[in-house]
Order: sequence, then C-alpha cells, then structure tokens
Amino acid sequence: MRQTVLGAGMTVALVLGLGGVAGAQTLAERALAAPAEATLPAAAPLTIWGSGGAADPVGPGDLLQVEVFGQPQLSSSLRVGPNGEIAPPFLAAEGVAGQTPLAIQAQLTTAYGALLRHPLVSVRLVENNSRKVSIDGAVPRPGVYAFSGQLTLLEALGMAGGLDPTRASSEVLLFHQPPVSARQDAHGQMVFTANSVLETINIDRIAQDPGLNKRLQPGDVIDVQPARQVYISGDVMRPGSITLTPGLTLGQLISYSGGLLPQANPGGVRVLRLRPDGTRQTLIANVGAIQENRRADVALAADDIVLVPGSVMRMAGLELLDFFTGTGRWRVQQTVANHIP
Repeated sequence: MRQTVLGAGMTVALVLGLGGVAGAQTLAERALAAPAEATLPAAAPLTIWGSGGAADPVGPGDLLQVEVFGQPQLSSSLRVGPNGEIAPPFLAAEGVAGQTPLAIQAQLTTAYGALLRHPLVSVRLVENNSRKVSIDGAVPRPGVYAFSGQLTLLEALGMAGGLDPTRASSEVLLFHQPPVSARQDAHGQMVFTANSVLETINIDRIAQDPGLNKRLQPGDVIDVQPARQVYISGDVMRPGSITLTPGLTLGQLISYSGGLLPQANPGGVRVLRLRPDGTRQTLIANVGAIQENRRADVALAADDIVLVPGSVMRMAGLELLDFFTGTGRWRVQQTVANHIP
C-alpha cells in the first residue's frame, strides 16, 4: 500500500517536473524569438525629453537634437540640409523637411529598429532657422523674427514694436514667397520659378474686417510703408513738415503749425500740388474765409506744399504801430517765431 502511494507521488512529481521543464523551454523560446514576432503594443514612440511640445514642421537650416536612450554614440545634433535631409549616425540620409519633431522621432525609431531591439528615440528642435518672417519699414525694431505655431500680421508687427507713430502710414505691404517650382524647358534644361505674391493691407481696416489680419507663413516679408508728408512754409509760427493723416485739411495744418503770424496774408495761401507727371499745380485758398466757415476747407494730398505769404500792407502797418506805440510787439512776435523749433 505504501509502495503504491509512493509510486503515485513519484509519478505526480515527475509529471509536474516535466511540465515545468516544458514551460521553461517555451518561455526561453519566446525570449529568443525575433523582434518582429514580439507582441508589443503599436503605440506612439516614447518621449524621453523635450519633444512633446514641438509641433512645428522643420525645414532647411533647422538644428535637431537626437537622443537614443542608452546609445550615446547614436545621439547627436543634426542640421537639416538644403535638400531637407539629415544624416543620422549609422543610417542613410533621412528626408525630414515638412515633418514635425514627433514625426521625425517615429521615423528614426523605425530606422534604428533595424540595428537595435526596441530603440527609444527623442527628437527636439533646438534652433529654428526655417520659420522666420522679415519685418521692415517704419517700425521701431525692424529685423528677422523666428516664430513657432501660428503667427498673424498684427502679432508680427507687435514683435517689431508696432507701427512708428511718427513715421508709419496705415498701409502695409505683405510679400508671400510660394514654394519654388521646377520644370524642363524645350532643351531639357531645368527652369526654376519663384514669384512673390504681394498684398496691400490697410491696418486701420482690420478692426472692421478681421480677415485682413493675415496668417503668415515662413519666409513672408512685411514692409510698413512710411507716412506721406505735407509741408508748410511762410508766415506761420512753426513751418516744417507734418505727417499726412486721413482727412487732413488746410485749416488743420495751419492750426498744427501754430497759426498765422500777424503779417500773414490769409487770403493768398497757395497749395502746390504734385501732378502725376512730376509738375505742380497751384491752388489759391482763403484761409481767413475757411476759419470763419465762409469757405469749404481744402483737403490735402501727399507731398502738398503750402506757402503762406506775408502782406506788405500788414507789415507796413505793424511797423508803424510799433513806431508810434513803442511796444515793439510785431518784432517780438517775429523773434518768438524764429526761435520756435
């Protein structure tokens, strides 16, 4: 009886032992299986460091920092070449232009999968040279500005300090640079075409038409046009130039210039207006009647020259008044006018 029980126990132990050996062998075979047979989830590449926030597509000139976990010989800084390719260590050239760092990370993970088992790759954009816009003209800080994500016209102008209030007009020129196209001519030679597209935008109209606040693309050029000027000389307190604002009139210009001097002839003010052919026509305006609302004011145009003449009779009368009163009022006014900047 005891022999029967012992025999049965040995049989059970032997069966369990063989089953354990068989199970161990199966696990070993699975461990030695080819990587293609491994049952790993088809998830997105793991982010080791710094690559989660970059969603901008890269372009020629950008600098990428590539890290392969546990493989320092494969980790390096890679510059995107003019052809849009990078040269990772121990790999053929990889085209990456137009792809985000996360997409490049997945691409390099697949490429290094031929050399390593389950490589962990991280890609980070450390130098942005392809996503830039140029801002020129009447702005406080003209220059070339890099940007990330989406950038609008007003945001770009804000980076350059906004419009210069003393020099800028409301007119902005926006140049777009479409991708260069290539074709073969009749002789089999390659012909490259790069035509700029020009838009003229009035900044003052963006509040009424938000669609004018254009979304910019890398390579766009913004040129803020300088404001046109009008000029005034003669018998006014402050002769000089003034920025032409929309709706500026002759009466307003006289006021901005400090008003007429006592010897001025308000009825003979001349406005020299530039014609398209480069010559000037002369307009005679009665500023006195305009100031008394007896005449319509004169709207000014770009590069108008306003000449305020003096009256000989007024000058003679002021000289006589000074002589008989001894006040020297007219000479004092002349001296003050000559010293006003």
